[in-house]
Amino acid sequence: MRGRKPKPTAKKKLEGNPGKRKLKKREPKPKISAEITPMEIDRRAHEFIAEYLPQLQAMGIFTDADQAALELMSVHYSIAWRAAEIVIKEGLMLKNAFGWAKHPLLQVLRDNSTAFKSYAAEFGLTPSARSRISVPEPKEFDQLELDLFGPSAQVVKHE
Repeated sequence: MRGRKPKPTAKKKLEGNPGKRKLKKREPKPKISAEITPMEIDRRAHEFIAEYLPQLQAMGIFTDADQAALELMSVHYSIAWRAAEIVIKEGLMLKNAFGWAKHPLLQVLRDNSTAFKSYAAEFGLTPSARSRISVPEPKEFDQLELDLFGPSAQVVKHE
């Protein structure tokens, strides 16, 4: 497939449909996921998921179909950090049979950082990805609604 990747309809709606093109009506709508069953990954990857999964769920963009992508994102995050720690400890240059050379883990760090950034952009976790999304302002409640529903109206009622 050529050209740009299509933007999900939900994301277009959040942005206010800037192109004013007709929105898809029959786009798949995976269930919003409440929990994740992580695969066998290391501590740093689990910590990453524990920190960012609630944020993704709060934004309403994490679905059951996104679990594998989040797991891979956490693995790339973990590998990049492991490579960075080793490079910091051993130095940017290593001596080998031919003289001094760039540490080979610098490429591992670069590759996994790039892969992580791609996943992060897909989930809206980079500044530029977030700047493209506008979240609707919360509805202000009039006095009648507050009298009928009480202070909990702001939490319960959605538009």
